[in-house]
Formats: sequence, C-alpha cells, structure tokens
Amino acid sequence: MSTIWITRPEPGNATTTAALQNDGFAVLGLPVLEVRHVIPREGWPSEWPDWVVFVSANAVRGLEAAGLPAGARPRVRAAAVGARTALEAAGHGWNVELVPKSENAEGLLEIMGRVDMRGKRVWIPGGNREGSARHVLPDALRARGAEVVTLGVYETLDRVASVDELAKLNAATPGAVVFHSPSAVDAVFAENAPEEVRRWQGADLVAVGPASASQCRRQRSERVWECTEPSDIALLALLASIGKRVPQEKRA
Repeated sequence: MSTIWITRPEPGNATTTAALQNDGFAVLGLPVLEVRHVIPREGWPSEWPDWVVFVSANAVRGLEAAGLPAGARPRVRAAAVGARTALEAAGHGWNVELVPKSENAEGLLEIMGRVDMRGKRVWIPGGNREGSARHVLPDALRARGAEVVTLGVYETLDRVASVDELAKLNAATPGAVVFHSPSAVDAVFAENAPEEVRRWQGADLVAVGPASASQCRRQRSERVWECTEPSDIALLALLASIGKRVPQEKRA
C-alpha cells in the first residue's frame, strides 16, 4: 500500500493530512520547511499604504506577528493571490478587494491592471526566499507609478527531520509527494538529502500551484501532476484520479 507524503509546513500540514486521511488515503504528514515570523529589518513605513498585496497566507500571518497595529487597516485596499490568502487576510481585518482567478503573480498583476496605481503607496510583505514578492510584483508596480515598500515579515527555513520521522519515511512505500511551494521541492531533491528522503524522489510528484509544478518539472518531465487550484478539495480529486486512494477493502 503506497503512502502520500505531505511536505507542507505547519500550520497547514496538519489540516491537509487530516483531509486526506478522512477521505481514505494513507498519509504521512512531515514538513520539510518551517516558517518563522520576523520583525521587518526595514522598520515600519511612516505612513499607511493605499494598497497591501498579499502573495501568501504566510505573508498575512507574518505581518500580524510582526506587531502591526490595527490602525487604519479596514481602509487599506488589499489584493490577495488566492482564495485561501484572501480568507486569512479578511480574518485579520483587511479589506480584500481583488483576488485573481489565476492564483499567481501574473494573475495578481492582471487584476491590479484595472486600477490606476500612479502615486499609490503599496506594501508587499514577503519572506526571505526568491519569489514574486521580492522582484516580479514590486518591479511591475513601480513601472506603473506605484511607491512600493517590500517588508520581510517571515523566513522559510529547511527543517531537519528527526530520527523517528526518517524511520517513518523509510518504513512507508512511496506513492506520491505533495508540494505546496518550490522551496519544498528543492528540499526533497537537495544533494545532501538523507537516504530516507532520496528514496521518495522516484514517487509521483503532486504540485499545489503552478510555481511548485514548474519546479517539479525541473527535476523530471514524467509523473508530475498539478492541482486545478490550490485547495485540499482539488488535491483530493487529483490524488483519487491517479489512483492513490486506499481501496475500500483494505480500509475495512
């Protein structure tokens, strides 16, 4: 019986693992990354922005954990890369106006193209690794006349698996590895990855999002699968379609 490895960091790993287990999949929830919130080295800007652009739920949580005062946030217009990020932002009091159908940087830029950004102050909170929050979005919005401030509010770090976790990886039969970010792909395919991790490199690669899918395809061209949208529902449907659910008789 093959197993699905969920590499997503917490707090999402437990949620996704539970969703798959409840739907009849054999699952191993073992994050390969960890996210730490940090205070922006740049300090807080002196003025509130006209817009804040959230490229991930981690960016929302990082901005909150950094101690941002409630202030005028209900009056700040917000754009979110996808439905999950928008829900997180709204839960913290942000006025989310724009959510693209294509949940990526290109989708954000397309939908924000409907708004005159000349002279607008824009905050883009993000992490320490390369991604749209560091270059693509800031550069594009500056080219359209916006005053953009990038804020480092979280760090994504490789997580070292415990001896017990490596034993669980070694004992399971690799069926599929689920990636929620390109960084997770890099961690599993790292040259110095433990043997217990490397034995999973031949499993099906399942990407939740186009950026993760592109990174998977840099590793190989076959048996790479991409969810139709970044949600647990879409992940469940995809895994079922490629035959990864445990047969009913084995669940009895």
